[in-house]
Amino acid sequence: MATLNDLRTKGGVVVTAVIALGLVAFLLGDLFSSGSIFTSRANRVGKINGENIEYQEYLVQSEYVKNIYSLLYGSSAFDSAQYDAIYNEAWNDMVMANAYSPSFTKLGLTISDAEVVDMIQGGFISPVISSFFADPATGTYSPEVLRNFLAQIDANPAVLDLWNYIKKKAAEQRLVSNFSTLVSAGFAASELDVNNSVAAANTSSNAKIVVKPYYAIADSLVAAPTSSEIKAYYNDHKELFRQTAQRNVEYVVFNIEPSEEDFATAKEEVEALAEEFKAAENVLGFATANTHGTVDSRYYAEDKIAAEYKPYAFGKQKGQLYGPVLNGTTYKMARISNVRQMPDEIGARHILLSFDQQDLADSIQTALRKGAKFAELAQKYSLDGSAAEGGDLGRFAPEAMVPEFSEALLAAKLNEVVKVESQFGIHIAQLTYRSKPIRKAQVAEITYEVVAGDATIQKAANEANSFIAAANKSDFATAVSELGVAKRTARIRNTDRTVTGLNDARELVRWAYNNKVGKVSSTMEIDGDYVVATVTDIRKEGYLPIKEASSRIVNQLRNEAKLAWVAEQIEGTTTIEEAAEKLGVEVVESNDVFGNANNIVGVGPDMKLVGAIAAAEEGVVSTPVAGNYGVYVFTVDGRTASETINAVDEKIRLESQELFYINERIDQALRDGAEIEDNRVRFF
Repeated sequence: MATLNDLRTKGGVVVTAVIALGLVAFLLGDLFSSGSIFTSRANRVGKINGENIEYQEYLVQSEYVKNIYSLLYGSSAFDSAQYDAIYNEAWNDMVMANAYSPSFTKLGLTISDAEVVDMIQGGFISPVISSFFADPATGTYSPEVLRNFLAQIDANPAVLDLWNYIKKKAAEQRLVSNFSTLVSAGFAASELDVNNSVAAANTSSNAKIVVKPYYAIADSLVAAPTSSEIKAYYNDHKELFRQTAQRNVEYVVFNIEPSEEDFATAKEEVEALAEEFKAAENVLGFATANTHGTVDSRYYAEDKIAAEYKPYAFGKQKGQLYGPVLNGTTYKMARISNVRQMPDEIGARHILLSFDQQDLADSIQTALRKGAKFAELAQKYSLDGSAAEGGDLGRFAPEAMVPEFSEALLAAKLNEVVKVESQFGIHIAQLTYRSKPIRKAQVAEITYEVVAGDATIQKAANEANSFIAAANKSDFATAVSELGVAKRTARIRNTDRTVTGLNDARELVRWAYNNKVGKVSSTMEIDGDYVVATVTDIRKEGYLPIKEASSRIVNQLRNEAKLAWVAEQIEGTTTIEEAAEKLGVEVVESNDVFGNANNIVGVGPDMKLVGAIAAAEEGVVSTPVAGNYGVYVFTVDGRTASETINAVDEKIRLESQELFYINERIDQALRDGAEIEDNRVRFF
């Protein structure tokens, strides 16, 4: 359907796709309910390409995106996921404007007027355009749907705002796509790479291998690394120690779960509710008003209805109450609210009009009843994407459509024309098909969740407060030990939404990035439980300090020294068996070790060893190879050649392998080049 209502059902998908062009997702609180913040250096939300992003600037952009979402969804009452998308979209817009677009312009990458036209109606339709303006029946791009949408611009300024937004996103997507295409064109496997890869894939080696695990060589047998050696290794391999900004936290969860008293209270309430439910005349209405969940108003045939309800709908227990039954913390009870004859499938065609076209709707209905051609009127007046098909919706289950629409058709005679309103507008509909009616039942189900009462909640709060007092008196670790609570640890980035064991941890993330090491939090309510946390470490963007990296470096240098020790032990040996005896290990025979293998039978995965075997001379004891888990020595006893892999296929494979992560790598490179500093978590 080409109306604003229809686009609202698709907008979220497209927004998500566009956002995916850029940056890592970020979780924020409700920015629009936050109080004002005085502009200062401390209140900058981040930096992009050398430009400071102030709170107020970001707020304005977020409000703009929020308004677009209001158009898409027809409401400004968003859930947390939609708010997350809004905040991310605002940030990504600023990254595009301050970093990506200027860089593309310097490269000469722009979108010409001709390309804009091509994106909308040419041979290379933008995926943004095609996603928004798809035929609901086929899911494919429909120029007719686009034309119907654009026809509303003069009458509805909101449509123009949305159209400008769609064009902007289409242009941004095309810019990034063009850049990605240019970079991808530079990825080509050389003739040397292809030949070497073909040789490796077509050659298998029979090897005898010995391995001396690093842990089996005592540290005392090699010299300990000196401070100068550690420093030299750090400076020579500094990129290995690059780190992102993060906080390490420890936290304790005080679960708020229903007590025995809560279950007893709930049982009394449920039993009283069940008595009322038995006597209720409007069964579905009573269930809707009293359930803790939602009531499914659909009708089910005997072979489709839930097994526990079948006897109550079609068997000996008709009219009786099912339950109450307790499963975990949820009670369930149900009554059959209605049994009726109805088809599994109906067919229809319709003409969709806006709510302000009542007079036109009446005229069309009258004309159709007098013999006017439905398809012609649908193509001329309908706002729905089915207009191109003469309004034909095909065949569908009644519950597949909105209830008002389906009920009007179920009550109609075959080929009768009816008028009905739904959330989408005014429908002039005609029933074109009805399958043989069968008996179906409607179940009115009530669910009742047992929740923690005030006393239980207060008990958990008291436990959390006692823990906070103990932690502040001594320290977090001591309080954990003395009170016997379970401690959890997590490494948090400012873009994290979840933390180990916590689904919605935005409050914990925000707190961690606003506090220092050793600080103990107040009680936070997360996922319905109470959480108390402390910051144990703060790591800034950049390089891990040499002091913290030294343990990794010492381990690496020791392994290198152990490699040299193995070389000394086997010096002068002429067979692999002698080398095994010198090292006190067994020989492992591994046949058919291909040069492109990921794993060696009897040894395990180690690409260094695979490469060494593929390049080794036959019949010679190798020099020691430093692997992932130990030092290897081997001999190759023979090789077998084949022609399984050819150069053409291997070139395609190598290039496809390089291009598989191309978009991810390009995105990372663009973000690194933009020097993005994202501090939004400190505020929201």
